Amino acid sequence: MTSIDKLQKAFEHFAHGQHLHSAFTELLDWTLLPFKQFSTAEEQQHAFEAFREHKKVDQLIPLITQIGDLSEDFCDPLGELYMRAISNGHNGQYFTPEPLCDLLSIVTTNEALGNNEKVIDCACGSGRMLLSAAKRNRHARFYGADLDNTCCKMALVNMLLNSLTGEIAHMNSLSNDFYTGYKTQTIVVSGQHIPFYIEFTDADQSSIWLHSLKGTAFKSATNTPFEPVRANTAVNGVQTTLF
Repeated sequence: MTSIDKLQKAFEHFAHGQHLHSAFTELLDWTLLPFKQFSTAEEQQHAFEAFREHKKVDQLIPLITQIGDLSEDFCDPLGELYMRAISNGHNGQYFTPEPLCDLLSIVTTNEALGNNEKVIDCACGSGRMLLSAAKRNRHARFYGADLDNTCCKMALVNMLLNSLTGEIAHMNSLSNDFYTGYKTQTIVVSGQHIPFYIEFTDADQSSIWLHSLKGTAFKSATNTPFEPVRANTAVNGVQTTLF
């Protein structure tokens, strides 16, 4: 049995009695909880108490530990689990294979990716392109956006487990509609870089969202300003079928 088979078996045991997608979303939320920067110590304490009192905490902790172990060397076990147990290819959820991500990282970035250089993927999925770029230099800045918030949370977990700095945005990259952002940073504690994230909903705080150019010295190369493409119906945050 492969490592991903063991992970899937453990996840299905955890998800028993639940819809698989709901259980997967719950797993992501609990995995992210220890990394979140809370407004107050009381809020943090309340959240950690809820974690300890989770009815499946004895299954949850080993499951999260497996995910962490399998994420070594910038791997994406969450994306593999999601494709195998949840999406099964529906709604276009086939993530780019990791070797292909590595190849694209090589051909699309500079020969030497410098510290603090910015890498962005406007349809990041589970964040595999960002992980491949991080293999070349983990001290760059990584930015990803996706319409599916489940994908955003997978990418965010991958960023945090690898102590990468940047931002993941739940947004529509075509229409520039912004929903939620997650900034990732690290803090040095006893010589160790401890990752954490800050959640926000104000688009002006985002480094990915297309800010207004009004009042700036920017001079357009065209006669008309950029107008985002907008759908006739409201976007529900879930990808539809291709045809």
